[in-house]
Amino acid sequence: MFRAWFEEPNRTDSGSLLEAVRAITRYRKLLTELIDEQTPLCGKYTRYELWARGLTNALDELEQSVYCASKFRAGVTHDQEEKMSPEERADYRRHVYFYKNGFIRLFSILDKLGYFLNDLLRLKSERVKHKFSYFTVLRQMKHRNAEPGLEGLLYDIKEQYKEPLARLRQKRNMEIHLVNTEMLDDLLHVDLCRADRTYIEDLDANLNDLEQGLEMVCRTLSTVFTYVHHRKKT
Repeated sequence: MFRAWFEEPNRTDSGSLLEAVRAITRYRKLLTELIDEQTPLCGKYTRYELWARGLTNALDELEQSVYCASKFRAGVTHDQEEKMSPEERADYRRHVYFYKNGFIRLFSILDKLGYFLNDLLRLKSERVKHKFSYFTVLRQMKHRNAEPGLEGLLYDIKEQYKEPLARLRQKRNMEIHLVNTEMLDDLLHVDLCRADRTYIEDLDANLNDLEQGLEMVCRTLSTVFTYVHHRKKT
């Protein structure tokens, strides 16, 4: 993993991250027990176990991206690329890479979770929007009054992180559908009177948004899998 580059074996010290992993692990263990019973539903349980395993791996990849973005950001001290040494410019480019990778993976996880919930709760979100997102699923839960206890918890989490998520989603959309974030940043920060000066974006603000996004994803995953674990057991 990327962490080996820095020779730091410990994961991010995040209670939310650990709780999310534990919640998914508990659910996967329950599914494994149900699969072993070899009932007619074992195929469905196997599919959900694979889904949960994939979300665990995706969460690890997101956390790694946030970690690497933070590490490489520490090597950037200038606000203009022209003032950077080759080494600092390399750190800046690596930071941007992992920052972009982070926000793309963040929304990928949420959408994977949305497809899981859509299938589990039989929400039929695809009838509302062919390529639906996690946020479409959340609205569909409210519209169909499906698991209102869970929907209320997830809505509250979404609202708490509304502003950083909106900024990250705008960056994600521009990265995928329009120009990439570095080009946009060049357009916004270039000194129009001095074309040889290019000011970089606010790296600390960007990183803070990404860290808030990771926290939102962790809390959302923890809430979902704690709820569905209890739901399945009862």
